[in-house]
Formats: sequence, structure tokens, C-alpha cells
Amino acid sequence: MKLGERNNIKYYLFDLRGAPNIESVIYNYEFAYREMADISFPKDTKSVILTDPGDRSHDFMETVFLNAGYNVRLFTDLDTAHSWLTG
Repeated sequence: MKLGERNNIKYYLFDLRGAPNIESVIYNYEFAYREMADISFPKDTKSVILTDPGDRSHDFMETVFLNAGYNVRLFTDLDTAHSWLTG
């Protein structure tokens, strides 16, 4: 995040393939609303959560991040994710 700020990077891709979300709904909510605010993650960025096809464990995170005001979208295809980030 600090490197992004120094270089005016506004696009992030979080590659979570092979890493299903095992956290509780409460923890996911707290992460999106409290921890992201605590680290001052910028809301004027565009972020992708890249997951494995069939992995629905991150769906709630996408919803919570959107509701918390972050521009985030969940993808299972790298090329489609890249197009959305740069489009």
C-alpha cells in the first residue's frame, strides 16, 4: 500500500487462488470496516479479488468491501480481472 501511494498506483490485484477464506463472517466484516480503515487503505483505488473457479468462500468479502465503500470485484479469470482493472 505504501509503495502504491509513493508511485500513485490505484489498482490492486489480490491473488487468493489456492487460499479459501476460512474466517468467520464477523471477522470478514471487522476486517473490511475496521482493519482496512486502521491501515488507511485508500477508497479511491480499484481492487480485484482473484479466486479459484468454484471457490465461493470469498463472495461475502466482496459484498462487505463494496458496502464499506471500496471499489472491489471478485474474479476467477486473470485476463478478465486485468481487463476490469485497467478498463
